Amino acid sequence: MTKLKGIVGSFILIDYMRMRPLAVLLLLCGVFSTPLVASQKASQNQAVYKLQEVRFVGSHYSQEDLLKASGLKIGRDISPEGFQNAATTLSQSGVFSQVKYSFNGAEAEYDLTDNPNLVSCRFENLVWTSDQELLSELTRRVPLFNGTLPLTGDLATNVGKAIEVILKERGIVATISSMPAANLNGPVSAIVFSAVTPKVVIADIEFSGASPAQIPSLQKAVAPLLGTEYRESMLEDFSTNNLRPIYLNQGYLHVEFPRASATPISTSAELAKVRITVPIQEGSVYQLKAMNWPGTDLLPAAAAPKLYLLKAGDIANQELLKKSLNNLGGAYLKRGYMKATVRALPSFDESKHTVAYDIEIVPGHAYRLRNVEFKNLSEAQLKQVNEVWKLKPGDTYDPTYAPAFLVNNRQSLHSLDGWSALWTQKVDDEHKEVDLILTFRPGVAVH
Repeated sequence: MTKLKGIVGSFILIDYMRMRPLAVLLLLCGVFSTPLVASQKASQNQAVYKLQEVRFVGSHYSQEDLLKASGLKIGRDISPEGFQNAATTLSQSGVFSQVKYSFNGAEAEYDLTDNPNLVSCRFENLVWTSDQELLSELTRRVPLFNGTLPLTGDLATNVGKAIEVILKERGIVATISSMPAANLNGPVSAIVFSAVTPKVVIADIEFSGASPAQIPSLQKAVAPLLGTEYRESMLEDFSTNNLRPIYLNQGYLHVEFPRASATPISTSAELAKVRITVPIQEGSVYQLKAMNWPGTDLLPAAAAPKLYLLKAGDIANQELLKKSLNNLGGAYLKRGYMKATVRALPSFDESKHTVAYDIEIVPGHAYRLRNVEFKNLSEAQLKQVNEVWKLKPGDTYDPTYAPAFLVNNRQSLHSLDGWSALWTQKVDDEHKEVDLILTFRPGVAVH
């Protein structure tokens, strides 16, 4: 198409990212020797053209998809309002951050700026078709959909409606919802499509690749899921948090859980029952070769093995490893290093199926007690507590001292027989200080 000259009509700028709500800026363009009179404006608004050519510039989407999304039809009659409606339709999809257009009657040009803020789409419980098949169908049916979606606009709504049509063609009458998804305190990372009706529930769970000895533990772990609503993301988290530890605590350090599959068993208008198959790649069992800690003045190398719950030759039980690291960190914690972090860096010998851990402790800053307050005590009780209490303002803060105070000093605190204490600590990270409050009361467990 040749460059448009002597433009007759309108120029529209739609900035979708700023529309609150949709705002349209209409600017009359062209070169006119005299002002337009009312009759000329009316004539232009009533004008009808036979559309011969449309060109889209500035976008990575194909000309074919853009033409389909705009609703424009080559060879059809169109009015100036029709060009504006096409621009509005493109803008309201949310795929473009800016839409401009110009026309000279039979020809039009749309200048588009793609919206860079697109996220992936995810299918949560659409068990009647594979994700790959569904994506292929949606890409074919929904203009401008390529597997990603804008966070605003109506493209996600159009995708949801298309899913309903696709499922209906397969004999499934479903109501589809779409929701944004994000990690905790993170940005939206996906738009999730789910079937609201029929309700999809887990009727059975089986395991593929698991050795017979593991089946009872796995079945016990997944029993709470039976009869609950199926959500793929929930099942992924469940495998990570509930099934993986079963193997890690037996030394299967390279166990993998590929994506589970859901197969419909039955579907009615209200309820769909599915069987879940959880594939497991167990790998080999590893034994502990060594725990390597070079030692510091605060925790000498000779003292560290007393805190380990694993010894060389043991199965590399990850729960016992975690407790061992907590013990090492506790040695720093008692000395005021409240932000100390402990890591175990593994080195594997794949031929012998052993693992050695290099221990790394980053202590951070030591905290001190700024103030301590005892509440709900009589004068006699307060005097007795002050006589026994050893952690004073200015001392290095030991967060394990308060919880064990009554237990360790029962013989010296006769006036508090049958009492317990609720303790709270207020940490000032800026000044590396802690305020401690103990509230005593009779007959309540220590917290």
